[in-house]
Amino acid sequence: MTYFQNSRSTCYIGYIFAIAARGRWGKDLALSLSLLCCLLLVTGCAPLHPFANLEEWQEIQTTNFTFYTNAEEQEALDIATKLEVFRAVALTITTIPPFVEKRPVRVYLFKNRRSYAPFQPSKNMAGYFIPEMNFIALPADGRGVSQFSTIYHEYIHYLISKSPHNIPRWYNEGLATMAETFQFVDGDIKFGEPERGRWRYMEQQAKWIPMDTFISDQTDYDHKDRDTHAHSQAWALMHYFFYGDNTQNFVKLERYLDLLNNGSSYDVALMSAFGLTPEELLEEVKNYLSKSSLLYGRLRREDVTKGDDYQTRPLGNDEAKQIIQDLLELVLAFRKNRSTP
Repeated sequence: MTYFQNSRSTCYIGYIFAIAARGRWGKDLALSLSLLCCLLLVTGCAPLHPFANLEEWQEIQTTNFTFYTNAEEQEALDIATKLEVFRAVALTITTIPPFVEKRPVRVYLFKNRRSYAPFQPSKNMAGYFIPEMNFIALPADGRGVSQFSTIYHEYIHYLISKSPHNIPRWYNEGLATMAETFQFVDGDIKFGEPERGRWRYMEQQAKWIPMDTFISDQTDYDHKDRDTHAHSQAWALMHYFFYGDNTQNFVKLERYLDLLNNGSSYDVALMSAFGLTPEELLEEVKNYLSKSSLLYGRLRREDVTKGDDYQTRPLGNDEAKQIIQDLLELVLAFRKNRSTP
């Protein structure tokens, strides 16, 4: 076997191109080679070739997710529980009625970062969810809350996309950003705990977007200028609506959305529901952030979900290989879409 080695890892280049030439990655050799080139560009030198140890793979079916994993079973079950609990909480806070997934979201859970590395769209993504492709990928030995923050954020967008109602962009982005700090530890669930850096930035440094521009959804969330920081302003607004006046603000927010969906303009709906102009709302939010502490939600797991009902089965080598190949192709397609102007 020919390979190259550097100070960080070993690239199984000879091995990889050999299996592609023998057709182990499918019938289309050109696609296989493209996938391989993509993986080498993404990871530099892949620490572990994608088809290693196929006998370790198993499927775990939960109520709303299908897991494909080579992680230890208990570790996989713990993460499955975390995602099911998050989904239950998210449905509650988005006020979307519970629904059965027609196509359960697929979760590719890798036992460690070495096994996960060939499937990273970029080296800084410790875990990700691509709703339009209906899959999540992450390693089991990730980096705690930060590992799940992107997944939680995108899952909120996914759920809101199921709503039959008109949901403002600031609501969507603000709720998704609030969800990034979701934690599930020893039966306790925390939602909306402020990330201190974001909170203090908005309180002390941010150049606020005029609120009439913001709540009328004329804001560019892809803007790279940190001075605007649209996602953080959306977070601040939603945190105020959730926790700024005990439960009264949240009740008023539901009224506001109802008015929007029945034809009211954003400013008329705001005045009717909150008795505020956009300018007055901005001052309310700024004053809210100036507090020494902010509230957040805390509840017990049994208040959200009932017992777990998971089905597990081992995957045969051929089935595991096909599942991994499918994921490689999804990752390649995602990277191509991101690079297309």
